[in-house]
Amino acid sequence: MASTHRCIFCDILNGQSEAAVVYRDQHCIAILDAFPMTRGHLLVIPHQHQQHIEELPEETVAYLFALASRFSSALRLGGESEATAVVLNNGKAANQHVAHVHLHVIPRRPGDTALVVWRYVTRFINPWSYIGRSKRLGKQATRWQSLLQKAGTVS
Repeated sequence: MASTHRCIFCDILNGQSEAAVVYRDQHCIAILDAFPMTRGHLLVIPHQHQQHIEELPEETVAYLFALASRFSSALRLGGESEATAVVLNNGKAANQHVAHVHLHVIPRRPGDTALVVWRYVTRFINPWSYIGRSKRLGKQATRWQSLLQKAGTVS
């Protein structure tokens, strides 16, 4: 870890914190966001701890975006969403809540704009989001794994 501050993503990568893991390899991990904007909101996180994308090696950056592309494809091929938003918040002023590079792959569906705006405003303060979260994320992780396998987009 690059800083002395505790990083939840490093804790997840090291097995010290739980997460709904969808994919893992020697370069990165993909987990479901604990505070999702939409159902199936995925985070693609490199093993290397850096806060800003430009601090990572170019091949790591390329790999992260290639995986995000494959995940997006799996969602569309599996009929889970028509589109995705692939988002990078690069620094605190850009709304980066965890100071460890990560890409958001957010499934988007027709007519979901009002819901997405509402969730953006309330995602960290909504007490209802905690009810059944672990079970819900577990089911979504299983669904994601099925979609990835069916689409053959990741090995």
